[in-house]
Amino acid sequence: MQEDRLHRELAAAVAELRTAFIERDRDKVAALVTDNHVSIMSYARFDGRAQLLDHLDDYAFRSYLTDDLTTTPLGPEEALISFRSTLDGTYADKPVPRDVLVGEVWLRQDGNWREATYQETPL
Repeated sequence: MQEDRLHRELAAAVAELRTAFIERDRDKVAALVTDNHVSIMSYARFDGRAQLLDHLDDYAFRSYLTDDLTTTPLGPEEALISFRSTLDGTYADKPVPRDVLVGEVWLRQDGNWREATYQETPL
């Protein structure tokens, strides 16, 4: 039961963050990632929330679909999420890989889930 609730909460948080990226909603992205957030992709790398937000306008996603989302509790306030994704968009006006495997670590801070790390591996 507890893991079902965790999965629902985190799946909703992942969807909310993806929508924020598509809409380039700076406030929402800022609220959903940790201050020391790390992003690693084949086309970019960011260290910290501020650097990620500085480059948010470089993203132009038309869609960001997720499939096979799994959640693995790492502790009472930490979880690992993985999923396959199909991306349709660009970063800095260059196409991003279409099919990727994503791994994320989420932390519960002040009662809210926030993404701490994001790693994208092209398939």
